[in-house]
Amino acid sequence: MSEKKVILITGSSKGIGAVLLKSFALKDFDVILNYSKSEKEALTLFNEISVFSNGILKVKADVSDRDQVRDMFNQAVDRFGKVDVLINNAGLNIDDSFLNMTDEKWKKVIDTNLTGTFICSQEFAFHFKGENGHIINIGASTGIRGRKNGVNYCSAKAGVITLTKCLALELAPKIRVNCIIPGLINTEELMTRYNLYDKNNFDNKVNSIPLQRIGTPEDIFKVAYFIINEDTYINGQNIFVNGGDYMG
Repeated sequence: MSEKKVILITGSSKGIGAVLLKSFALKDFDVILNYSKSEKEALTLFNEISVFSNGILKVKADVSDRDQVRDMFNQAVDRFGKVDVLINNAGLNIDDSFLNMTDEKWKKVIDTNLTGTFICSQEFAFHFKGENGHIINIGASTGIRGRKNGVNYCSAKAGVITLTKCLALELAPKIRVNCIIPGLINTEELMTRYNLYDKNNFDNKVNSIPLQRIGTPEDIFKVAYFIINEDTYINGQNIFVNGGDYMG
């Protein structure tokens, strides 16, 4: 069994998940890299981390598929003997107006963002045998305030926020469950979605944030690391990391 803490991060081949995975590996965690379709990005990140750590396992699994998720946790336990931490980061946007939202677009986003969080959390709880486990869900402020053309995504993230509270009540004290709610975080997806490669658009976004900057994936890592690495009295909370852009 690994003497290090073992962390599984879903959807960790790119974006925020990739930065979290590499950052935890640099902090001497054993890490499980999960991806569904981004094979090339997953292999690149795996090779990058393998240069400085042999404590990495790469597993392809669709988080909305129970059999694939169960197999992923079995592989992790076979390799490391345990999983101490789960970060439910896998997410998907398929935007459209409410009147044009198809059943397929609704179901795909709900399945990945909400059902995937439920399945991964349940399998983590089934496999966890320790005394100090953590589940960190990645939420969104739009799960509270909503937004246009995102009824599927916003509904899914609202579900994740409530799911966090339910799990925190049922899994404590052995497993603490919290939800990090990022604001505008500098990823390719965000820059493209809001056309922030345009300087005027970027400046307008920055000026709307009290801390006067776009967040970084490292900002999310710092909060996740604090929750996991310290013996905190934090459970069942929504933790906003957004520079004051939204105050819950």
